[in-house]
Amino acid sequence: MIASTQQIQTLLQPQLQQSLPGFSQRAACHQLQPWVQLYWSLSIPPDSGEVPSHALYPDGGSNLTFEWIPGQLPKAWLQYDPKLTHSQFRAGQRLFSVRFQPTGAFQLLGISPAELTAPQLDLQLANVPGLHQLLDLLAGQTDASAQMNAVECWLLALAENNISGQQLVQQSLQLLQQPAADLQHLYEQLPKSRRQYERRFKLETGLSPAQLQLMLKVRLARFILSQNPACDLASVAQQAGFYDQAHLHLHFSRLTGQTPGQYKKRKMSQISKAGR
Repeated sequence: MIASTQQIQTLLQPQLQQSLPGFSQRAACHQLQPWVQLYWSLSIPPDSGEVPSHALYPDGGSNLTFEWIPGQLPKAWLQYDPKLTHSQFRAGQRLFSVRFQPTGAFQLLGISPAELTAPQLDLQLANVPGLHQLLDLLAGQTDASAQMNAVECWLLALAENNISGQQLVQQSLQLLQQPAADLQHLYEQLPKSRRQYERRFKLETGLSPAQLQLMLKVRLARFILSQNPACDLASVAQQAGFYDQAHLHLHFSRLTGQTPGQYKKRKMSQISKAGR
């Protein structure tokens, strides 16, 4: 049986945890899970030397990241990119990040990924309610756990004021996360026209339904290979909802910058090294 979406989101980060010192993550509280995938934090010791970059695979989500800088208010920025990107960290860096679901940034922050024209948006320029008070609170709080709780309480307050949380786009995400999801069936069930729905979907996620569906299939394929690298690629293609192995190869390579075989080989090498 395929694992739940929450399990997939939580377990796709082991390579980050293995390669970066001071990395940790946790799930969002139940009330925020419709909008938030997970939280991760990073506190790299100043004497760590060269820190490796980390690949961020696109899945329709976006990152709200806070960085603590001595003597200043924390920086806060929103990052969204529907393509493969690489994050470069540095020694001494201290970060906390909220990984949003595809609709999360729009519904909680009022920011449409479709309207972002730069890779990173300084959140202080976006007039998000309560942000300045949050940054003041974070600057005066030194305990990492308390800082994480402060961010979550702020997000909960935004969620309470959210009036679009149960809109059709978010509800349809549950269908798109199913490997055998049929978009045509979804369109036939819409209470509005397909054109209106796709326009709204693009506004909230920055993607078309078909684009997000492909990203979620590739994410599921990565999860399957992460959990069982010995799995036959034809089986992976079937379980992830691809028509065949050739389609898996095409879309996996385009979105991750490596073939499924290369990803599989790397995962098997990691397991082999861990067992020594």
